[in-house]
Amino acid sequence: METKKQGRTGAMSLGGKGFVIVILSFLSCYLYSALTSDSLNITVDVFGGMGISTNLLGILPTIATICGIIGSVIFGVISEKRVSRIWAISMCGVGVFALIWSISAKTASGAIYTIGYLVCYTLSLVSAMLLSFNMLANWFPRKRGVALGIATAGFPLSAASTTAVCSAFITNIGTFYVVYGIAAIVIGIIIFLYAKDFPEEKGAYPDNDKDFDFETAKREHEASLEYLKTSKWTVKKCLTTGRMWHLWLSVSITGFLCMGVMSNFFPKFGMMGYQPNEILTMLAIIGIAAIPGSIFTGWLDVKIGVRNTAVIVNGCGLVVIICFLTPLRALHYIALPFLAIMLGGSSNIMTSLTAAIWGRYDFQNAFRVIQPLNALMTGVGISVVTIVGRNAGYNVAYIIMLVLQAIGFVAMLTLKVEHIDKDIR
Repeated sequence: METKKQGRTGAMSLGGKGFVIVILSFLSCYLYSALTSDSLNITVDVFGGMGISTNLLGILPTIATICGIIGSVIFGVISEKRVSRIWAISMCGVGVFALIWSISAKTASGAIYTIGYLVCYTLSLVSAMLLSFNMLANWFPRKRGVALGIATAGFPLSAASTTAVCSAFITNIGTFYVVYGIAAIVIGIIIFLYAKDFPEEKGAYPDNDKDFDFETAKREHEASLEYLKTSKWTVKKCLTTGRMWHLWLSVSITGFLCMGVMSNFFPKFGMMGYQPNEILTMLAIIGIAAIPGSIFTGWLDVKIGVRNTAVIVNGCGLVVIICFLTPLRALHYIALPFLAIMLGGSSNIMTSLTAAIWGRYDFQNAFRVIQPLNALMTGVGISVVTIVGRNAGYNVAYIIMLVLQAIGFVAMLTLKVEHIDKDIR
């Protein structure tokens, strides 16, 4: 009987009510990447041409990182009781401030641009990387790798499409923010009407696995919610735990690379002699390859374990930086599928490793700490590569990234991936 159950569990799909949560998370990831990173390939020069200081535009991602950390901490606390409702409100907020952001295209106002960028960065980061990932961990405790693989395909899809979309709106860039703002509001409304924190609340099954006895699972779920009221994994406990910092070092540097590389892809390769159409083709290759690459890393998570998958993703980062440091075009193109896997897998592994170490129910306590720490590195990645690349040259910026990624790779090799103590649920 047990063998049969295990076999069916292994083959279970992500279908049913939970798949809607996956798609909503996918869309949240797409909007976050599009508004805060990928669009900067075009918009920095567009708004700079309007008279807004390019130094301001370059430093804003670092300021946004601080806002994102503060926002993640605040939303991590207020979402304890109802993650899905806060997710809906946050997405609607992204839409509203994207519409406000669009006004800066008509007024050339650095103040309005700053407000639009900082608020959209904070709310879209919280929506995609904190709240939606929290929901996926709740709905797919064992199939989280596959669920995350689909959801985080939104990042590479944005990488493939956003630069081209921005280019199409280059003479009326405000329309770009209007379109994406309306989309965010619609997504927020759907989340509000549909999403619940746990599948049990919608009469659905964790992992869409109907082999579970629903009544038994529901009782266990209710008991675990009671356990959470007295869980020792407070913010202070997480911050004073060595494994948390080891995990952060292991996963955050890859996020640094992803944001740093993608937000500066257009100017970096433009300075190397690539024509705009060729750069757009390269971005399209990355995006197209990264969508199955994201799903592939989720599949690897299930098949070979999250730690082994994470080592592969970090190794891909090393390959990318080394190839992009050379002047050889052939190596640049060879690196593209490795970049695609890195983009598709970097967010997957952060969430999946946290769940593997802290379990389904303590995940939220740990993730509200690791996610802001990770946001610190991803936001800084945009600014460091932008400022160093435009002032000291992109080779210098890439050497910095190579050293950091080597540190992250070693950290991942030595990370202990198992439940942190016997009380974890």
